[in-house]
Amino acid sequence: MNGSMSRRNFSRLFTATAAAAIAPAAVIGNPVAAAQGMIGGPADAGVPSASTDGETLQSEFLLELTLDRGATSNVEAGGIKRAIVAIAGGTFQGPRLRGTIVAPSGDWIVGRPDGSSVVDIRAVLQTDDQQKIYMTCRGIAYPMPGGALHARILPLFETGAARYGWLNNVVAVGVLRPTLGKVTYRVFRIL
Repeated sequence: MNGSMSRRNFSRLFTATAAAAIAPAAVIGNPVAAAQGMIGGPADAGVPSASTDGETLQSEFLLELTLDRGATSNVEAGGIKRAIVAIAGGTFQGPRLRGTIVAPSGDWIVGRPDGSSVVDIRAVLQTDDQQKIYMTCRGIAYPMPGGALHARILPLFETGAARYGWLNNVVAVGVLRPTLGKVTYRVFRIL
């Protein structure tokens, strides 16, 4: 045996370990959530059968997010550089939703000594049918050779609007797209 492990065998081992780890939660917490939450099925289902889930990463276009930069406040303390950038407005548009960015919204950026930055966007999205969606994004941005900026964000969404409730369970990745005078991300839902 060469000591390596296939993805499928690793998945089986991880699932068995996770099932053992959440067993106490079924006794002291919510047994339904414990049974369905971590491993996706009944507690007595055991190790799931082999499937192709997780073998490849698939995505679909969710929306294009364009942010208008507002005022910036810079704060430096103890060698940490922060920039708090107001989002003065913007738009989002995709196959299933569209609308504008409304206040209060902003980006709390932490500059790192290596020249990269941690992005922390918090924004209120208002759909064309007047529903509100709270979006948070964490991400990393850094300069590339030649001066271009490379940035990726991980948006999460929260809403009580029934029509957009599906967003509450979306995992997404946003890719910075160069746009003159604006900050634009193409956001893809991970399937």
